[in-house]
Amino acid sequence: MKVAIINSSPEVYNLATHRIANYHKELGDKVGMTKGSAVFLPEIWEAEKAYFSVIFTWDIPELIQTVNLLKENKQIEIGGPAATVFSDYIKEQTGIAPVCGLDQRFEHVPGKYQAVFTSRGCPRGCHFCIVQKVEGRKMIEYDDFPIPVGKNPWVCDNNILATSWEHQQLTVERLKKVRNLDLNSGFDCRIFEKDCDKYWNLYSQLKLERWRFAYDKEEEKEPLTKCVEFLHSKGVRYSAISVFCLVGDNFQGDTFDKAKERLQYLVDIGVSPYPMRYRPLNSFSRNYTPDGWNEGDLNALFNYYGVPWFWRKYKWEEFNANFKELASQQKERLF
Repeated sequence: MKVAIINSSPEVYNLATHRIANYHKELGDKVGMTKGSAVFLPEIWEAEKAYFSVIFTWDIPELIQTVNLLKENKQIEIGGPAATVFSDYIKEQTGIAPVCGLDQRFEHVPGKYQAVFTSRGCPRGCHFCIVQKVEGRKMIEYDDFPIPVGKNPWVCDNNILATSWEHQQLTVERLKKVRNLDLNSGFDCRIFEKDCDKYWNLYSQLKLERWRFAYDKEEEKEPLTKCVEFLHSKGVRYSAISVFCLVGDNFQGDTFDKAKERLQYLVDIGVSPYPMRYRPLNSFSRNYTPDGWNEGDLNALFNYYGVPWFWRKYKWEEFNANFKELASQQKERLF
């Protein structure tokens, strides 16, 4: 059988598409892969079956157009995190009901992948997070996960510290030799701070690209501060501590001033902020601007705190007054 696999979120590595490809190759099928709406290659257009995997909600409109273009002459399956959230809408627009949640057919397909999951789920249930809808809040641990490969391999677990201690030890033991490893979703500071020595002694055995945490809620401020102070005591520099910081969450009453205060606090305690734009899970907008916010202010905030060269060289007031000129200089400096 000829099978087409389309990554409908083409800007990122899509693990599901590679797993599906390996699954069908093992069956002896002929597999063609592509991204976005680039479906006019013979191996895609002439396939008998097509899989679509979509990660981000803003990619759904194009996915629907492409599905409707192909569905007349082939069997179609749709999946991915965004498809789970918008399953009813996708079915209404295409007549095809997406596979929701984890697809167990492909969850354990062996192969060489740039990204892997050693566990699924997260007990936190944050309202802005898609994980609880896709994976659930109960932790599921895998002991058969592949070792990630490539120049920038990463582990995608959404809350690895919420797994059992035995699983964490197994994970570290299996990943010790992986260079430049990125535990992409980072460490839950509310768990890490309870026994910093314990987690440091385990995870410092890995060749981590950086130590990642999050500061999305006020309740994370104190435990995060404790974790950062501990890492500094171990000689970890600001550039190796990256902290995700959600910006613009109206549900929590976030404002420009509050967001700037959180981001500046991260600079002050000696870490690298990673501003994250809040987007409602039911929105198709990639550049969502919350009510009461100004898009220009958002851009300035993200450019300043998202680029260490800026916040290490300029005060916010100086940067904000000369935003366009400085942003242009930084672009020339990088390229």
